[in-house]
Amino acid sequence: MVRFLGINSSPRIRGNHALDESLCAMMLQGLMDTIRESCNDCHTEIIHLSQMNIHPCRACFSDMETRCHYLCDCFDDDFSIIARKMIEADGIILASPTYMFGMAGVLKLFLERWISFKAPPVPREIVTKSLDECFDLVDQMADGTLKASNPLQGKVGGIVVAGSELGQDNVAKEIMLILNLYGFILPPQCFIYHTGHSMQSLEEVRRGFYENQWLLHALKNLALSMLQLIRLTKGQVWPKMPKILQKE
Repeated sequence: MVRFLGINSSPRIRGNHALDESLCAMMLQGLMDTIRESCNDCHTEIIHLSQMNIHPCRACFSDMETRCHYLCDCFDDDFSIIARKMIEADGIILASPTYMFGMAGVLKLFLERWISFKAPPVPREIVTKSLDECFDLVDQMADGTLKASNPLQGKVGGIVVAGSELGQDNVAKEIMLILNLYGFILPPQCFIYHTGHSMQSLEEVRRGFYENQWLLHALKNLALSMLQLIRLTKGQVWPKMPKILQKE
């Protein structure tokens, strides 16, 4: 079984407060449909971040590395639910509209919580985030009794960006940088984007999507490239940067 997880960050969802799905959601759905058509043993799932309860990062890591724990235990929210789905997935596609020349705010908020993927594992029921605990964790990591790993290392990533103004390139580049930092493998032409303009009606935008042969080919290209890369790399163990912590 090959598992694909799509994470849609547009707040515009049909039946919620919008007449139709957002463009990036349409593109993401088209990508998932292509994956299922091309693969008999593929499972696909789409999560809408705007329907999830996700709190902002408290920046525990910036105070002291070991105050951030795997998986983030600062809040009883939906982050851990999505994180576990990501860990189970082989391919992960992030989809975002372009707002204020950048990615959707809920996606940025979600990505900032990723820092806990590289943090030391501490059972939630005993966590204190005290300085004494932090120094104990530093010692345990220094002598090798506790290891921090990155469960996203080696996963295959894809990017979908939509918008009607400038900024799509900023969104694609920033997401690519974050995925690469967390150890994702990116296939050739790992992102697709669609650009309209602010004076277009929603109907024109939707019609343009289904009539845009280049975009439809790009969707298929990305789907097949991700699938091929997953089959080539699934099960491989990738080298990881060592965790070097020193007690001051």
